Amino acid sequence: METLIVIIIVGVAAGLLGRSYYKKYKKGDSCSCGCTSCATDSSSCQIPEEREKQIADNRKSIVN
Repeated sequence: METLIVIIIVGVAAGLLGRSYYKKYKKGDSCSCGCTSCATDSSSCQIPEEREKQIADNRKSIVN
């Protein structure tokens, strides 16, 4: 009985890991920066330095 429970747990974990990798690496209709028909937030497409500056400015405005 214990073996069956372990097999089920390992199977579920492997399935979730496989699904995660599949979603991460699948090609096709996934949205990315520059896609005008996607509902992607434009702030997620910013250059990292610009995003860091924006976060720093937001923190300053909260503190003051």
